[in-house]
Amino acid sequence: MSLTLRTLCTERDNQFRITLRAGGNGFRNAVTWVHVVEDDYVIPFLHGSELAVTTGIKTEADPGWLSGLVRELHGRRAAGLIVNTGKYILDIPEDVLAFCDEAEFPLLTMPWEIHVTEMLQTFCTRIIQERQDNERFDRALTDAVLGRGDEAAWREVLGRHFDPDGQFVVIVLRAGPPDGESGEREGAEYAFINRLRRFKTIHGRASSAKFGLLPMDDCQLLTVNNLDRSMMPELLSVITESYRNADRAGNLFIGVGTEVTGLASLSRSCQRAEAAMRMAACRGETCVRFEDMGFYRILFSVKDEEILRSYAAELLGPLEERDRGREGLELLRAYIENDRSLERTAEALYLHRNTVNYRLQKLKALLDSPLKTAEDLFPYQVALAIRDMERRDGGRRPAKA
Repeated sequence: MSLTLRTLCTERDNQFRITLRAGGNGFRNAVTWVHVVEDDYVIPFLHGSELAVTTGIKTEADPGWLSGLVRELHGRRAAGLIVNTGKYILDIPEDVLAFCDEAEFPLLTMPWEIHVTEMLQTFCTRIIQERQDNERFDRALTDAVLGRGDEAAWREVLGRHFDPDGQFVVIVLRAGPPDGESGEREGAEYAFINRLRRFKTIHGRASSAKFGLLPMDDCQLLTVNNLDRSMMPELLSVITESYRNADRAGNLFIGVGTEVTGLASLSRSCQRAEAAMRMAACRGETCVRFEDMGFYRILFSVKDEEILRSYAAELLGPLEERDRGREGLELLRAYIENDRSLERTAEALYLHRNTVNYRLQKLKALLDSPLKTAEDLFPYQVALAIRDMERRDGGRRPAKA
């Protein structure tokens, strides 16, 4: 949840007589604060999603100043620009309007007789109120996805934004940290929210969907409400593209939970999305859906990781203690992957069939197992899968605070 530019400018019957002139596709951008910008030196200090206001006083000395300002604000991911027209700027140049339309950067005008200070006070007060509402929303959503707290209480808060009895999917995102300070990281998150709003605006079938973005430890939880199932691939593309634009796609891992009905089931979708994200990180894949994980949905859903480690150690321990060169592990893995075929196992390991057979007999004796049937091999297949999970530090979970 966040306050949008459209809401801010149209509330109270548009008392400041603000007119959208260009960049209408960005009119639903999130707004985090309002700044008066009359000189370029302020722009590098913007974190993103701020609304800029100017009288254009510098255009007296530099007629092209407004054009440069718009481009710099767009580069800093500002929410938009309001130009107080009537004294220094009488009207907006056509090239500026064209750029704003193409860049989807909202440019608005406000007549000179409107007092900027009054507008600033009203807008900033509204933003502060929205932040307080957001804090309550985030606490309620945290309780819902973690399955804790008073259900009636968080249902009442979340019901103001979501359809409480509708369809929900939780998506867990983990990405490399963005450069810069906390304000810049927050700006990147609001830029992502803006992309989601544009996704809804552009795709009519997604217009009724609701989103909630919740930071948690080193992850972000995106709660999706009443999105047409056919739109999920496009949504995942928007997520990936958003992080790529923020230079965070190099270590982006996405886990998609199962669709559930009602707010009370959010925690189940969240747990499954978390398991899918862990599998994506373990395998180095960008996105994994829980429903596509097959048997691995069981392993990656185990909360007590010591159970997995001890199970693998129990089965593979004798082999690992003796097999420093990993010869036996490689043989066991190849034998399982080639469905107990000596010929195909020998080809996979570039060994003679008799050599494979000789080593296999020693392996059976060491493990005290005939390794003959699929039932014999299945426990070792699971143990090897656990070892694969441990190879990469992709098992970190969002903190359950």
